Amino acid sequence: MKLSKRFLLAPLALAMAASACTVPPPAASEKTIAQQLLSDTGDNAAGFDEEWYDFDIATQAILLYPDLVAAASNPAAELTVFLPNDRAFQALVYSLTGNFVFDEQGVFDAVASLGLPTVKTVLTYHIVGSKIAASDALGANGAELTTLQGGKVKVDVVNPDLSLIVLRDLDPNADDPGVVYSKFNYGGALANGYIHGISLVLRPADL
Repeated sequence: MKLSKRFLLAPLALAMAASACTVPPPAASEKTIAQQLLSDTGDNAAGFDEEWYDFDIATQAILLYPDLVAAASNPAAELTVFLPNDRAFQALVYSLTGNFVFDEQGVFDAVASLGLPTVKTVLTYHIVGSKIAASDALGANGAELTTLQGGKVKVDVVNPDLSLIVLRDLDPNADDPGVVYSKFNYGGALANGYIHGISLVLRPADL
């Protein structure tokens, strides 16, 4: 059974329909991307919890790579991270293995089992070397963003009035992630860029 795009994006559509039709300007912050990712105080000692719509799995994956941590910690960097939430990684593991894992640690372990080079390829496919606020993204319909991995992601502004953006990746057979309205400019205008939460994991190849 494949998790459908309709199922995964339904909460996103409802949240955006209930929200204002414009994205509020981000509040400036002195936090770096790394500090924002590590600011979750509800996690256990391993960095996980039972909240599937935050970013524990992505955060713990980034921590595996000192160079990514250094970039995310550098206040002089200019980055935008399209960050899959924990549910997105759960859906990825189900798609790749057919197994539905019910805890974040288990999902993280399944992702890590793909191998460090593969995981890094996927992570860097979610990072763009420039600062892109939500308002910029909403005005960038059709733009192709070059990621740190080297592959491209296409911006599809499906409905600007509802701030609905879908990111088109390089796997033509899989559902594409939506940018989650409530996680636009997550943490505000961070010192070294922006974080935007997304509903599925971007795929840098046809898996």
